[in-house]
Amino acid sequence: MNKNLVLATLALLVSGSVVAGDKMSYQDFDANQDGMISAEEAATSPALSAQWTALDANADGMIDQAEFAKMEVREMQQQQNMQQNMQQMPPE
Repeated sequence: MNKNLVLATLALLVSGSVVAGDKMSYQDFDANQDGMISAEEAATSPALSAQWTALDANADGMIDQAEFAKMEVREMQQQQNMQQNMQQMPPE
């Protein structure tokens, strides 16, 4: 497969997995600074809203810092895995 095509595809996948592609911080989403991200605050990001059920691990209707951090760690691991896969691809 063309390496440039693979790179472009991976870039799209990574950007889609990042919360809204914005790479916003927890504090950016927590508009009222109460230490939690509500569904209303998450609505500013279609990607965060789309992941709401998976992110709200304790199903309390809020995303706390620990839940948000787990998402960020998963995204970093996905990016690292993609980079490793790219390095293992044979040259064209």
